[in-house]
Amino acid sequence: MSDDNGTGSGNGSAPGRAWGKRLLDLLTSLRFALSILFLVAVACAAGTFFPQGSAVAGYLRKHPEAEGRMAVLDAIGLTHVFSSWWFIALLCVLAASLSVCALRRFLSALKKGRTIRGRALGSLLTHTSMLLILLGGVIRIVWGQRGMIGFREGERVATFQLEEGSAPLPFSVELVRFEIDTYEQQQTPRIASEHLVVIWRDKGLRAELPVQLDTEHLLAPRGETAGPDNSFKITVVRREPDFVIDMETREVGSRSSEPRNPAILVQAVGLGSTNTSWLFARHPDFNMHSRNARPALDFQYHADVRMPPAPRVKDYKSTLRILEGDAVVREKTIEVNAPLTYKGYTFYQTGYNPRDPSWTSLQVVRDPGVPLVYAGFALMIVGLAIVFYVYPGVAAPARPAERKEDAPC
Repeated sequence: MSDDNGTGSGNGSAPGRAWGKRLLDLLTSLRFALSILFLVAVACAAGTFFPQGSAVAGYLRKHPEAEGRMAVLDAIGLTHVFSSWWFIALLCVLAASLSVCALRRFLSALKKGRTIRGRALGSLLTHTSMLLILLGGVIRIVWGQRGMIGFREGERVATFQLEEGSAPLPFSVELVRFEIDTYEQQQTPRIASEHLVVIWRDKGLRAELPVQLDTEHLLAPRGETAGPDNSFKITVVRREPDFVIDMETREVGSRSSEPRNPAILVQAVGLGSTNTSWLFARHPDFNMHSRNARPALDFQYHADVRMPPAPRVKDYKSTLRILEGDAVVREKTIEVNAPLTYKGYTFYQTGYNPRDPSWTSLQVVRDPGVPLVYAGFALMIVGLAIVFYVYPGVAAPARPAERKEDAPC
């Protein structure tokens, strides 16, 4: 009976060992590894071709007819490729292939000479570096966070905004000061051209006159000789580049010499009366007429004011304080490409509002996989140095019976 049991046990474990060997051979197959790499590359290409995450809403606003198609893409994960389960599964399979391949090569090299063992160590470090980089990427996808903060000087926040809502910070962030540096602007506003339009309603006349101070223009119906009963004398008696009126003294003046609110005072003498009107280029429907009589003429003042272009922003920066409770634990001025990092959270300067110089936006990134990625790059440099410089030109002999595409990596 014992023999029967022993035989049965051996027969039962043989298929298991066979399947295990097949799985190991598959994971160490160069063809299999290249196939997984190809699928990962296709997935990355799809992630750059199709809208991802919050960009889907913007795409649907421009193309509402694509709602059904985008729903299908969302169901299969093509609108969030890099956080989908199948993409993470591909990375895990690739990591398993690299692990088994590296371990098999290293164990095989231990049975050979010292030089082969040294070169195998370099290969093991290189494979391990790729594993660390892949692991860092998976950790970033699963546990990483990326969001925004928008606040003004003097405000303090303890949360930041994600696509799916808000997330808490383990500390508070205060915006102490926000500064915008611009390039020096030498240009000033100027009037490129201006003219005065006079409309005589009763006679059906419309005349366009140049704006010239103290120059008298005679307006009379066509085909008639100008006289006291059928003509007007039009004169621009005053011009203010930046009109303002003192509400206490009712005196008119100018805030500055720049044409920010240009206005002219027009005098019309004729038909036994004298009328004056203030006309405004920026407010053509608002005219200030004299009160002694109803004017018989309508005026329009047109001025082409050329404003200088908005000053170009050279740099913008924020002075931030990190507080735990009411205690300040860190203070730093950040700017573009010079972020602040504290307890795994990195704050990047991203934006400003030209209409509100005290407001700014920051990007908040939490990426717990970064240390692993950096360690992977360091190991890769060491491993490649061993393979190509310490033990160059030495390779383990290939098995003659193996086909090249199925050879272990």
